[in-house]
Amino acid sequence: MTVNANNARIFGSDNDAIYLAPIGTALPESIDDELDPAFEDVGWLNGDGITESLTGSVEKSRGYQGNGVVRTRISEPGTTVAFVALETKAQTNQLPYVEKSAATTAGVRKATRGSGQRVSKRACVIDKFDSDDVTIKERDVIEVLEISPNGDRVATNADIAMYPFLGEIIGDYDHYETDLEAAAGAGVQGFAAMSAPDEAWTIPQLKSYASENDIDLAGASLKADILAAVESGATAAGTGEVTPTADAAPDAADEKTATDTSAA
Repeated sequence: MTVNANNARIFGSDNDAIYLAPIGTALPESIDDELDPAFEDVGWLNGDGITESLTGSVEKSRGYQGNGVVRTRISEPGTTVAFVALETKAQTNQLPYVEKSAATTAGVRKATRGSGQRVSKRACVIDKFDSDDVTIKERDVIEVLEISPNGDRVATNADIAMYPFLGEIIGDYDHYETDLEAAAGAGVQGFAAMSAPDEAWTIPQLKSYASENDIDLAGASLKADILAAVESGATAAGTGEVTPTADAAPDAADEKTATDTSAA
């Protein structure tokens, strides 16, 4: 049996977030791309986090003989994202209610609402990080998320008045994740088949490459600094250069001996 606890995820880092933007907003094209300024962070989420549900149900087609199952199929397949927002602001008010008009005057926001609810279409990016290591990340880039109210907003003196939402993913979406298996399994032969280290490499891949090639990262933690250290170390290795260390510096006696020899 092969198990690896490093592949088990606990999310909920300070950086976890759901970002929403108008439909048609330019979407990120990698796990680390900066988001278009139109994306707005939903903000604080309640302790239940972000729930992804695969909503399809299995239907069984049975045959006459023995009433045995002949085929199975997924009925009404789909993927939903449920979350509960804790912050009261324009964004969370606009999602569940039909706001016919809204304006803020002297610090007071007035909205004229219809009594019904609506489905709000948004572009969405969901970023989740391992709570113990933020270099390990998952990102969902959703072109269309149809968001609807998903329960009551309760005013009480015992808890926050929350905004529960359920989003239905429409069409295809892109999922990115840090691939620790690829980084750990690359090894010397695996890295030889890959291109030279560049910005497309993930942080775990860069760190694994550095370890395999005895490159000192000097405590670098940011991707740009790690990449610079790896590129510098790879160049030095390719030219046969040796990075001097404190132990390599000549002491005073060696310098004196060298001077005496030169004078002779």
